[in-house]
Amino acid sequence: SSGINAEYGHTAKQLTLDRIHQLLLPLERALYTHLKQFPICAWTRLPAYTRLWNVIPRSDIVIRMPVTASHMFGYLGDREAVYPDRDPTMKREVVYLRGISWLIFALYLPVPRPGRYRLRLHLQVRPEVHWKGQNPMVLRVLSTTHKEVLAHYFIHPKVWMDLARGAPVNLDYNGYNDLTSLRLERSRRDTWYFLVMDNIEVRSGEGRLEFTLDDRQNVFWKAGKSWDFLEIASV
Repeated sequence: SSGINAEYGHTAKQLTLDRIHQLLLPLERALYTHLKQFPICAWTRLPAYTRLWNVIPRSDIVIRMPVTASHMFGYLGDREAVYPDRDPTMKREVVYLRGISWLIFALYLPVPRPGRYRLRLHLQVRPEVHWKGQNPMVLRVLSTTHKEVLAHYFIHPKVWMDLARGAPVNLDYNGYNDLTSLRLERSRRDTWYFLVMDNIEVRSGEGRLEFTLDDRQNVFWKAGKSWDFLEIASV
């Protein structure tokens, strides 16, 4: 039984990688490339397998949607404002914010079945980031079928400036967010992070979710960030 379960686990891991291989992080990509050279039965004997198990999400459903595929993104494509740009570290196009005051984008996320899911936004805060003002950025996850808000967060502009300076970051906004509902995790030892949102419950009959990042209430100039992908994973 344990042998069957182990083999199923290896196969599920490979299927997860195959589904998201175009949006892998550098370490994930290196391990994936290495492991693709070997049959599945040999994976557990390779040091790379142990490392891979620790970096790839341990979920039977993992979907990553590139931010370049946003169905709504104000000024996207304007080389003076915000545009897709190839990132040398990720080796793919990400959305780079050169400079803008009016910022909003939205992404659809397919949901294969009801259950609990976790969302992570992969983003970059560059050393030259400029994010002033007092009005918060608003993040929202909406059920497009049932028309209900599943998650709602506020982020103070100071967060991004503190992050770039290496200062302590407080994601709480007037007592609205807490450390369990919203947190930042490094995805690398440089300027890339995951913004991890609290688990959400998706009801039966839901076909897709809509994620929105809305910073239009903060009219100050914003620059020096990039967005890569939004991930949804079963928990």
